[in-house]
Amino acid sequence: MRKIIYLILVLFVSINMAFALEENIPVKFIYLNGSNTNTEDSMEDFVKGINAVHPYIKASLESSDFVLEHMLKNGKLYIEGKPETFFWGFESLDDLNTMDESLNIMSVISPRLAQTVRSFISHCMHDAIWVQKTYNMNKVLTDLHKSVLSAFQNGEKVVMLGYSAGSFVTYEYLVHKLPAIALNDEYSGVKNTCFDAITASGLAIYSADGSFIKSTNENHIKNSLKNLNEYTKQYCAPEGTVLGVINYASPLALFYSDMNNKSLEITNYNSYLFKYLKDNDVFLLTVNFAEDPMGFPIANNVNVNDVEKLINIKFSENGKGFFYTKSDVKSPATFIGAHLSYWNHPKKFARMITDGYIEGYKNFYKIP
Repeated sequence: MRKIIYLILVLFVSINMAFALEENIPVKFIYLNGSNTNTEDSMEDFVKGINAVHPYIKASLESSDFVLEHMLKNGKLYIEGKPETFFWGFESLDDLNTMDESLNIMSVISPRLAQTVRSFISHCMHDAIWVQKTYNMNKVLTDLHKSVLSAFQNGEKVVMLGYSAGSFVTYEYLVHKLPAIALNDEYSGVKNTCFDAITASGLAIYSADGSFIKSTNENHIKNSLKNLNEYTKQYCAPEGTVLGVINYASPLALFYSDMNNKSLEITNYNSYLFKYLKDNDVFLLTVNFAEDPMGFPIANNVNVNDVEKLINIKFSENGKGFFYTKSDVKSPATFIGAHLSYWNHPKKFARMITDGYIEGYKNFYKIP
């Protein structure tokens, strides 16, 4: 009798464990703001806009059988109903106020039209330029990384959505934080690591001329390698946590036009990043309205074979990540208002994202 009871208990536990493995895993959507959003009012507007548009994006993605199969892993993942807003606009406010003081001085001698245009251009471009500076970007990335680590600790996956200049932050997060560097072939016991862990450990630094300078101190190298896994745990995104990135209204290609410069070592590093994206099922999707003057495609829409030839690297056959740009949808707004029209037309914007994911996946893997 005891044996029967024991077998029933074992069967009950096994069934519950199997059921637990099939439980849905939540996916947190983290939305990043763009330029010219630096005040309490602009933050409230941003949060309000995101809360309004997120249900449309969630519904559109989850209504697609293709997305359910590929992005949401046959329904094992689900998109959380409540979005997270990551607002970095306050970080640049002091610098923006200093710029405005300089503009005000010009108002005494400058024609009103010139002053108006100058003010408009400076406010549109200020944050995009501000966040490009390394010391500013590092602060923003550090704060964003806290959100990603918090999601990991809560058992969540993450999709980051970068609006306008916010797409610079999502791209830099991929470059700096994804554990795309494999050192285990050379050093046993070392886990895959990331750009920031390498530099924080002192194994190498990234110089102002775009070069990696490796440490030549053997004792320092040994100590750094011994502690590298801890640096990886602190500075890198946990493997499998970042599901993808959706950039929109993105001028990324305009500000990162050096991405194809073969003389920069960071360009060579990007090949490891692309391999990580593909082999670890991470997608990088950019969607822009066709009329958006600040929406730039980040690259030609290549397939997996094109990328292998381009960066001379071999992908695994199992991974299903991809990158794609969709900029062929007309905005209901005029040319002038297109950059600000995404949240005003949530159904069209959400459909754009869903179609972009499907088209991007099929294009990359040459699926009819």
